[in-house]
Amino acid sequence: MNQKERVVCEQLKKWFNRYNIDCWLNFGNDKFITKDCQKKPDLIIYSKKLNQYIALEVKPGDISKDIHDASKIIEYWEDYTNGKIEYFIDEKKINISSFCVATINSMFGKIFKDDDNLLSIDDSNDAWKRTNKLYGLEPLWEYRRTHDYLRGLWSQWRKKRKREQQPGIGIILSVILNSKEIPTDAVSSPLMFDMQWETSLKPQWKVRQKNL
Repeated sequence: MNQKERVVCEQLKKWFNRYNIDCWLNFGNDKFITKDCQKKPDLIIYSKKLNQYIALEVKPGDISKDIHDASKIIEYWEDYTNGKIEYFIDEKKINISSFCVATINSMFGKIFKDDDNLLSIDDSNDAWKRTNKLYGLEPLWEYRRTHDYLRGLWSQWRKKRKREQQPGIGIILSVILNSKEIPTDAVSSPLMFDMQWETSLKPQWKVRQKNL
């Protein structure tokens, strides 16, 4: 991790803490610990609303190549699901519910800095998307490049996951995406947009947005 990424991690930690979300870095005094593997993500957050620990791979968000390299979050997911790594906070072993990518632009509802093309769920001809809107499963708005990045991440991951209980994969955005209008410089509370295994009705991988 370079100095620029460290600064972004510290800024994201302040953002999460502002909304009562616990956060641990992989450096400094107050950090999470791993065993059995040196490869690890940059942050662990804990959402009290969801009662979930979430592992984050962090990039500054201004260089596209670096963001695409963050797809190694799937490697961290794979190491965890295969039992090659364990995560600890204050010497207590924790269970990771989802592995996600975040950048400084997550505060504004997107992953890429130069991502200005907003897509409204109302403009989609996809019947599945309209159903998801009805049940509040997806944000009302998504930025085009961020939208495509997440679907690409899910496509890569689909080849590795099984139809059973395993952690999810996603990205961190902002609830600003559920506003009627999106101010480009407004910061709002964190939102996780991921896919997790659910068994409440039919056991399946389910796309959901979740307020953290």
